[in-house]
Amino acid sequence: MAKKQIHIVHAVLVKSRKALVDRLKKVSPYVKRVQIDIIDNKFAKNKTIGSQSLKNVKTKLKLEIQLMVKDVDKYVDDFIKLKPWMIIFHIESCKNKKHAEEIIKRIKKAKIKAGIALNPKTRASKVKPFLKQVNQVLVMTVKPGFGGQKFMNSVLPKIKQIRKWNKTVDIEVDGGIKQGTACLASKAGANVFAAGGAIHKAKDIKKAVQQLKNDAKCMM
Repeated sequence: MAKKQIHIVHAVLVKSRKALVDRLKKVSPYVKRVQIDIIDNKFAKNKTIGSQSLKNVKTKLKLEIQLMVKDVDKYVDDFIKLKPWMIIFHIESCKNKKHAEEIIKRIKKAKIKAGIALNPKTRASKVKPFLKQVNQVLVMTVKPGFGGQKFMNSVLPKIKQIRKWNKTVDIEVDGGIKQGTACLASKAGANVFAAGGAIHKAKDIKKAVQQLKNDAKCMM
C-alpha cells in the first residue's frame, strides 16, 4: 500500500451541548478533526445529542458527523444545514444500493465530504459499490453505542479487504483505538484513527495524540 497520510481524530460521544462545547475546547489545541457520534437509541442502545446541540457551535476543528441512526433520511438534511466538514452515514441504515447513492449525492451536493460506515458484523462487500463515490469508509471496530469497549481483532480482515479494493480512499477505524490497536489497524490498511478515551482521559492530551500517531505509523 502506498503511504497515506495518518490522521488522528477525537471521537466525541456526549449527551448535552455543554458537554460537547467543553470537549471541543479541551481537545482543540491538539487535534484538527473531531468525530461527533449521533445515536438515536434505535440504531444502537444509546441516545446522544442531535443537530440542535450543534447549532452556532464555534470551533476551528473539522467536524465529522457520524449518523448512527435508524432513519438516515430523517437526520441527514438537518446536519447538511450545519455545514460540517464531513457527514458519515451507516450502510445498515439504507434500504438498498440506490438509497445509499442518494444519500451520498445529497451530502456532496452541499459541498460536504461523504463517508460511509459499516458495523463489525457487516460484510465489506456491502460498501464495495461506493468506494469511488465516498471520501472515507469508517469501519467500526466495536459494536456501536458506547465508548470504552475493547477493539475487535476480528474486523482486521475487513479493513485489509477494503484497502485491497481501493488504495486511495481514507479508511477510518472507530472503537477501542489506543496504542497497540492503532498499529494493528494501520497494518491492515487504515489511515484515520478515531479515539475517544485514549485522548480526553489522558493526563497529557498532546502526548497521547502524538503516541497514537506514532503507533499508527508502525507499518511505515
